[in-house]
Amino acid sequence: MDQNAALSSALFEDGMAWLRQHYGEREFWVERDIVWTVQTHLRQVVADRGLSLAVFNDYPMLPGPRRSLSADLVIRDADGEVLVAAEFKYEPSHHRVEFRALPGKLPVVSWGIEGVAKDVVRIREFVEAGKAQTAYAVFIDEGRYFRNRPAHLGAEWRDWELTRPGSRSPSVLWARWPSSAEH
Repeated sequence: MDQNAALSSALFEDGMAWLRQHYGEREFWVERDIVWTVQTHLRQVVADRGLSLAVFNDYPMLPGPRRSLSADLVIRDADGEVLVAAEFKYEPSHHRVEFRALPGKLPVVSWGIEGVAKDVVRIREFVEAGKAQTAYAVFIDEGRYFRNRPAHLGAEWRDWELTRPGSRSPSVLWARWPSSAEH
């Protein structure tokens, strides 16, 4: 892995650590809120450090039946090479009043190959097709609705603890390809 790729992976993982630390300060409604928050933070870090990187969302990666299959977030170098691609899923807490008032709204994600498992497979496809050097799948399960299920192959559960009293403490299904052990 070259220096820019390693820097970009560290940048993404630091961004997720930042999200973990500040999660309880924000209110998220849909997956896009999470992606926007991480993208905005990463763009600021890139600007502050004067890095020759760019951060995009909904970035075309692989050919698809109607349009390209896109990554939710990418970090790209100045030459246009995708160094990091990330897929996100988000399940809001089922205990939130707003969601309890809308019967049938939850769950919003599917656990199987049509949902969370698809992201874990897709990140491997991004790397193996040569479209990204490293890829991540991040499923934020705000109310831990899915937490009792075994992690998908190549993924692991990480529990985020309360960062302040009364805040939410989601479980996060985390996958990286290639895995840290592959380096």
